[in-house]
Amino acid sequence: MAGAENQSGRRAGGRDTESIRQRLDALEGKLVKVQGRREPPPEEPEARSKAMGQALRLSTEMVAGVAIGGFIGWALDQLFGTAPFLMVVFLILGATAGIMNVVRTAKSMQGEPLPGQHLRDAIDDDDDDD
Repeated sequence: MAGAENQSGRRAGGRDTESIRQRLDALEGKLVKVQGRREPPPEEPEARSKAMGQALRLSTEMVAGVAIGGFIGWALDQLFGTAPFLMVVFLILGATAGIMNVVRTAKSMQGEPLPGQHLRDAIDDDDDDD
């Protein structure tokens, strides 16, 4: 029994080894295909930094609208003595303006025409006729 550890109990045959090798190669080819489909395409650093800049711009526009509206409301409340009333009104107006700015900027980033752009283009075309 001393030499039994090194023997598998199967006959050594070139045909079995060759068929196993072919099956392993076929399996490896399938694995490469599947891994190629699952891996996301490599991102370019420039595209990633551009997207980050756009996201920061949109968030800044939203925060700025709310902050400016709140400040104007607070200042008017101090001027007229109408405690929180004008601040709440101008916070809502600032949030609305911020949302509109974000939507407008996002559309321009995507290359979509802005609402009423065809009217602006018509006016610009009429001015060139002089």
